[in-house]
Amino acid sequence: MTPFARWLRSRRGLKAANAPEATAGTMLPPGEGTPLTDGEACRVVDLIRPCFDEYAIRYDERKYPPEVYERLLRAFGAPDKVTDEDIRTAFLWKFGHLGKQRIPSHHERLISCIQARWPGLLPAIHGSTVEVFHRLDGAFGGPYRYITVSFLLHLLRPSEVPIIDQFNFRAMHYYFGVVRPGWRPNHRPAAFSDLEMLSRFLSAITHGWRIIDPSSVPSQRDLDRFLMMKGKALNSQKAPSPRINLSEAPAASAAEESPGPRDSGGDGWISLPYGGPGATFHVSALIQHVKKSGRAYIIQGQTQCRLSAHRKPRSLDVWLRGNFANSPDVKQAVNEVTRQLVSTGLFEEGEFLCPDSGRVCKGILLVRAG
Repeated sequence: MTPFARWLRSRRGLKAANAPEATAGTMLPPGEGTPLTDGEACRVVDLIRPCFDEYAIRYDERKYPPEVYERLLRAFGAPDKVTDEDIRTAFLWKFGHLGKQRIPSHHERLISCIQARWPGLLPAIHGSTVEVFHRLDGAFGGPYRYITVSFLLHLLRPSEVPIIDQFNFRAMHYYFGVVRPGWRPNHRPAAFSDLEMLSRFLSAITHGWRIIDPSSVPSQRDLDRFLMMKGKALNSQKAPSPRINLSEAPAASAAEESPGPRDSGGDGWISLPYGGPGATFHVSALIQHVKKSGRAYIIQGQTQCRLSAHRKPRSLDVWLRGNFANSPDVKQAVNEVTRQLVSTGLFEEGEFLCPDSGRVCKGILLVRAG
């Protein structure tokens, strides 16, 4: 029995012991299917908290109205009373098609298929969660319908099964890669084990958040919004370069140590010399991040170490690694980056009290917001 199945059995009373198909499909690599440890979860939370609102507010409620989602949960809470209109609304919401005049024909065919087969499937949606997953997959699944099957399962059992998509799945693997060197990510979810993995991840993050700051633990829905938008941001970046070993990470160059004519974009875009191909960020994102921290400054914190071993989680270096760099294990807040920031006229260099070490360290001060 998997750790997730044991957890479900103890929390929900499911008969997971009778679900031999729980590990069917894509198997997790040895050692990578285990939940995050408390230490790993807390390190991930330290990375998420500073930029949580920054990503969560990007979620488009006009495209995915929360009131429609809540209405769908109530409707699918009574499966035998679900109507054709409920099914149609559910997938228009999931595909972001609500309010559109024209719906892609393949989505129309999928909706019609589910509507036609739903009444005959009602007896099959009872039993363990993994059994229901495979029954739904047998009825509606196929090479490109994993997300459809998983969303139906979520609507039927929202307290047990998270919403899964390529974006929150990508974000989850990104954070696993930060805290577990050598992590081998899956590019797209494809099996019930992927749902297990995401559920364990969400539980671990919530637990780690309670350890760090129990007064600000986000709901699972808000955490899902964050992961979705974080995953989209990761997807928008250019293809990452291969993970760089610390022994191969570039040392500070003479160009970093003294001001020079290096281009900072002239329009607020800051380049990351060691962030990978096309790695940049806009100065407005840093201004927003600094303001949300409650301080007018941020410690530079450039350190040659893996991100999981970084001792200054509230530093500029960690923020850049976790949000804009292709390799999180290469330092990013090098002197060239702070020089570009100072050249915008929005920041000035100085020494400030580090919120992590309690010592006076090099950093940048926000002097005006443009």
